[in-house]
Amino acid sequence: MVLFVGGLVHCSENDPGHGTGNGSGAGGSSTGGSGGGEAGMAGSGGFIFPPDGGGGANMCTPASAFETVCDGKDDDCNGRIDDLDAGKDGICDCLRIGIIGSPGSNPSANFQAWLQARGTTVERMHQTPAEVFDLALLDKYDVIIFDRLPREYTAAEAATLQAWVEARGGFMSMTGYTGSPAPDFYTNALLAPFGLEYQPGLHSEPVTNFAKHPVTDGLTSVTFAGGYLVKDVGPNGGTSTAIGSISAGPVVFAHERGKGRAVVWGDEWIEFDSEWTSLPEIEKLWVNIIAWIGPQDSCQVTVPK
Repeated sequence: MVLFVGGLVHCSENDPGHGTGNGSGAGGSSTGGSGGGEAGMAGSGGFIFPPDGGGGANMCTPASAFETVCDGKDDDCNGRIDDLDAGKDGICDCLRIGIIGSPGSNPSANFQAWLQARGTTVERMHQTPAEVFDLALLDKYDVIIFDRLPREYTAAEAATLQAWVEARGGFMSMTGYTGSPAPDFYTNALLAPFGLEYQPGLHSEPVTNFAKHPVTDGLTSVTFAGGYLVKDVGPNGGTSTAIGSISAGPVVFAHERGKGRAVVWGDEWIEFDSEWTSLPEIEKLWVNIIAWIGPQDSCQVTVPK
């Protein structure tokens, strides 16, 4: 069956002549990756084609009055696939989020619990050096959050991350402070294809200088304690924009390339329980980040002001 919706065509996986692979749920690689979904991500399909990619009438038959399941389809014919947000909190309930690395030095259980309470599927993994970092891992998720990473990464692994982002993936990078230079900069190898890197030297100062951007909407002050400056080191095939700074320089960049996006933040205090209880703008920051780096071809919901 082929449904034309809002200038897009949604095809089920059994529709002949439209590629192979499994675009399970809201995730799944748009280039045909396996993307095995987590619990709650039932359904098949998820391939998007322009109007000239298939036949049929320019029409959509609603399966329901509004989205109720994460099935890779525009069930209510509003032009959006899997735009399910039961709590109206600005985070799509169909998102599959992977947190890579161990928690930071301070308690952060509230962060993962908060994500799960918003309807998302969340899994923390890749906490030991022996664990593989490859496309099969990345394709399990729509959004990746880098925390305290366990080891150094190769150029081939960085290229895998680059390809995943270009296809439709999104990631948020934090620094997991350990007090040792090498572990604190493990992420730099993965950021190399994006032309961004963390710089030595600790800084503690609230981020109050924000450029106008969807990630910074509604923000006036966000904790930054013992973090690193972020540097744009040159041409990288994408677009990097400094969107937050302290007096010493930029500490957060937004990056776009292909069909994906990334945010690179120079600290990890924004996940700590202490900040969640004292600074309401931390929650607003995370809503903005996840909405912006999430899939652009599905799971688009309204972010509350």
